[in-house]
Parts: sequence; C-alpha cells; structure tokens
Amino acid sequence: MMSAHNGGSEPEIIPPGSHGSHESSGFDTGGNAQARPSMDFDDVKGFVNTPLAMPRLTYALYAIASISGFPMLIGLILAYVARSEASPWLHSHYTFLIRTFWGGLLLILVGLLTFVFGVGMFMLWVLPLWYVIRIVRGWVLLENNQFIPNPKSLLFG
Repeated sequence: MMSAHNGGSEPEIIPPGSHGSHESSGFDTGGNAQARPSMDFDDVKGFVNTPLAMPRLTYALYAIASISGFPMLIGLILAYVARSEASPWLHSHYTFLIRTFWGGLLLILVGLLTFVFGVGMFMLWVLPLWYVIRIVRGWVLLENNQFIPNPKSLLFG
C-alpha cells in the first residue's frame, strides 16, 4: 500500500498494519534505502515470557528431531523442567511430549529386537508416521489452547 506523496518525490511505503508515518510504522530507515524493522529487547522478552513459548519450543525441537534425533533430548529436558511449574492444560502437553520420547524409544527397541521376525521391520516403518502425527496433533491442540485428552496414551492422546 502506498500513500500519494510525503512531501518529496518518492511515495512512502506503508507496511501492513501501520498508519502512514515513519514514527508510527515501527521501521527505522536511518537514511538507508531499505527499511529495517526496529527490534526492542522488551519485545523479545515478552515473547519468551508468554506461557506458550516453552511448549512451542519443545514441539519445535521434537519436529526438528524427526530429521535429526539430537534436539529431542533437549526437548525432553525442557519438558521435564517446565512441567513442574506448568498450568494443568500445559502440564498435559509436557506429559504428552515426555511420553512421546519414551514411547518412541520403546518402539525402536522392540522394533530392533523383533526385526528378524519381520514384525520389527513394520514397527520401524510405522514409527516415523506415529511420531509426526503425535507432534502435529499436540501442537495443533496447543495452539488452540486445549488439553491433550489422554496425555499418558501411547496412541495419539
């Protein structure tokens, strides 16, 4: 969106959600041709202090772990630490995440032990699907501010 003119020969570029002046737009051009968003430490601090920041980070680490397993250990530690101080509905999410880790580890072990019988091959093939469904379902419920109905279940809550 552009305004007609701001007194000069070039039109003013107005970002979505702003009202037209540089002071209220949240952008600091500083004489540069490109506008950069200004970042305030209080904005970052406010984002981190929201109740959903820690479970979102934990779900994100679990999602990254679907490609590389290491971040899941960090997510597991965060879930254990944050669960003790969480509200009841967030407690259900942390329990769900913790059970996802231990259930996944159990399924991997059973899959490896029964691989020679053919059952393990099927379990190891289904495990990534099970994992992704749990993470997506949990994250969707989190974003909708809902409890995990059965966080201790090894199915999908």
